[in-house]
Order: sequence, then C-alpha cells, then structure tokens
Amino acid sequence: METLQALYENRAQQEELDKIEKHIKSSKDKQNAKHLDKPEQFLYQLSLIPEFSSRVFCILFQSSFSECMSSITKKINTLLRVCKVLQDNASVKKILGLVLAFGNFMNGGNRTRGQADGFSLDILPKLKDVKSN
Repeated sequence: METLQALYENRAQQEELDKIEKHIKSSKDKQNAKHLDKPEQFLYQLSLIPEFSSRVFCILFQSSFSECMSSITKKINTLLRVCKVLQDNASVKKILGLVLAFGNFMNGGNRTRGQADGFSLDILPKLKDVKSN
C-alpha cells in the first residue's frame, strides 16, 4: 500500500506530461532521437491509464478506512466502558454523594446556595481549592 501512496504522491504533473508527450512526438520520426529514461516511460504509461489518480485515491481510501474505523471503534468502546463504570460503580456514587453532602454542609448558612439536589461536574476540579476547617 505504501507503493501506491508513493505513486499517488509522486505522479507526473501536467507540465511534466506535456514535456514527455512533446518529446515523444518530436522523436517519433527521428532515428537518432534520445529515448525516454525509465522513470519518464513509467510516468507516461501511468498517464495512459484512464482515471489513474481517482483509482489510486479510492484504493488508498479503502485501505485506510478500515484502520480508521478500527481506531474509532476502540475509542468508542473505551468511552462506553468508562460511562458504564461511572454509572454502575458503587465507589464512584459514594464519592459523588460525599462531595454533595460536604457542599451542602459548607453552604448551609447561605440562603442562595442552601440545600443542593445536585452539582455540575465542572465543579470537581475546583474542589482542591476549597479551604475550610
């Protein structure tokens, strides 16, 4: 597959193909004309393949698609497992319950905050900054 990738990236540009075709036409009738080197012959032969760039692009896409899907699937499965643990794990529920209880205790004298039924998860990183006796 790396060979196809190299072919796709190093394919002849239109300017190069024009020069190669011009050389072929000009040397067609001449007997002592210089022949094309192997790389130029190869590029010219590739240019004769109908829709070469599109074909190679499709092959490269097909080969990389399954790898990308596999990577994404692994990440989604990991995320699902983490969500399942956060939902079902008794220890996590206990810790979040303690955070809520301490927060309610610390806000006990405040009329606007008072008794909370829950809290936002974005508060968790801020807990380290709490200073209280």
